[in-house]
Amino acid sequence: MGPGGPVINGTPAFVRSSLEASLQRLDVDYIDLYYIIRIDTKTPIEDTMEELKQLVEEGKIKYIGISEASPETIRRAHAIHPLTAVQIEWSLWTRDAEEEIFPFAGLFFYL
Repeated sequence: MGPGGPVINGTPAFVRSSLEASLQRLDVDYIDLYYIIRIDTKTPIEDTMEELKQLVEEGKIKYIGISEASPETIRRAHAIHPLTAVQIEWSLWTRDAEEEIFPFAGLFFYL
C-alpha cells in the first residue's frame, strides 16, 4: 500500500523488490502462489511476467496467479509462463465471466 492507497506497479524492478520484501516479512524462502493483483496498464504484462518467470526459475515463487485481467491479458501472460490461478469477479450480479473468461480459461485451466 502506498500513502494514497494500493500501488499498481508491474515493472520488473518493483515486482522483484515486492517479492523480496514479502519473503523477508514472512521469513520464508519461497512463496507458493504469487498473484498479480491488479494489472499495471503502463507496463506490458509480458515485462511483468518475464520477471515473475525469472523468480520462479530462482525458486522464489512456485506458482503465478493473476487477478481481474481481461482474456487478452491472460492469454499474453500465459504465453510467457503458465498461470496456475485466475481470480475474477463472478456472482449473481456480475456474470460477464461466463461469456468472456470461462470459455477462454477452459483452454488452459481446469474449471
